[in-house]
Amino acid sequence: MACACFEPKTPLPWSAWPGKYRPPLGRPYRGICRAVSKEAFEPDGDLLVSGCNLGYARDQCSRLPDEAPDAARFSLVSSHTIRWTLERGHFPEANGTTTRGVPTGRGTVLDVQIEACFRACDEVDDPFA
Repeated sequence: MACACFEPKTPLPWSAWPGKYRPPLGRPYRGICRAVSKEAFEPDGDLLVSGCNLGYARDQCSRLPDEAPDAARFSLVSSHTIRWTLERGHFPEANGTTTRGVPTGRGTVLDVQIEACFRACDEVDDPFA
């Protein structure tokens, strides 16, 4: 899961990623917080890695509105299809399935996160092997 308000922009070096598990978007990213839509805020440090890239940062991030989802979860269905769920407080709030290149209709942040997941799939020879 990534924060539902985090718009990934550029990959971070793998050395910035703690642990051995795969990041929710396929790789760690630097990006923009869209929690407050009129401001472009670029998080850094622990908040970027453990909040923005991992989601559920409500306790770490004062920018996240109470009514906003706090995580986006992704499941690869095929090399062209992803299932997504927006969560708030660990409960599903919205979900759907989207095909590569087709907007979800839920906004730019979710669509950019989904494209990041597809790019991560492209970096793997066969994600279904």
